Amino acid sequence: MIDEEKVAASSFKYIRPTLADPTFTKDQIMGKSSAAGGLCDWIINITAYYDVVVTVEPKKLAVAEAKAQLAAANEKKAVVDALVADLNAKL
Repeated sequence: MIDEEKVAASSFKYIRPTLADPTFTKDQIMGKSSAAGGLCDWIINITAYYDVVVTVEPKKLAVAEAKAQLAAANEKKAVVDALVADLNAKL
């Protein structure tokens, strides 16, 4: 869901104050309800996952751009190498 960008980034902005609350822990919530404790754990973990995705995505894009530049440079190099080989053969 997060990887497919179906969850709005603003959703994570609204959960930050709750995550900052020291009583919002799986163990503390689990004492009141096991289902709520599981949901609390899921919220904490999905937010941590979102933070990683947001951090890694620009790096993935940079790697893809660098690979495209490398492919273009390798194509130019192949043309130049062929030209040099041709000139060496003519000498």
